[in-house]
Amino acid sequence: MHEQMDPNAALDSIQQAYNQAAAALQNSSDLETAYQVATRLADNMRELADAAALIRAKSAQRIWESEQLSLSGLAAKIGVSKARADQLIKAARNSDQNDAA
Repeated sequence: MHEQMDPNAALDSIQQAYNQAAAALQNSSDLETAYQVATRLADNMRELADAAALIRAKSAQRIWESEQLSLSGLAAKIGVSKARADQLIKAARNSDQNDAA
């Protein structure tokens, strides 16, 4: 059985890990290695940001579907413009289509 972690606690853990990595890099005496690891850190953070954006889009889609909202209703509920709500739904759908392929 897999125990679920509180999402806020998980985010705190990510922030703490980033802070530790950043401090270690800034205090490193091996500048070339620090640069290489900082490059990996930046690449990994971009990948995480992209993955988080997709989770956000899928969450918006779930709200939209479960509450049977119009795009305007979804936009108002999640605090974005109607155009942004449409973009989120399209991103979630595109991901679902790519997952099915």
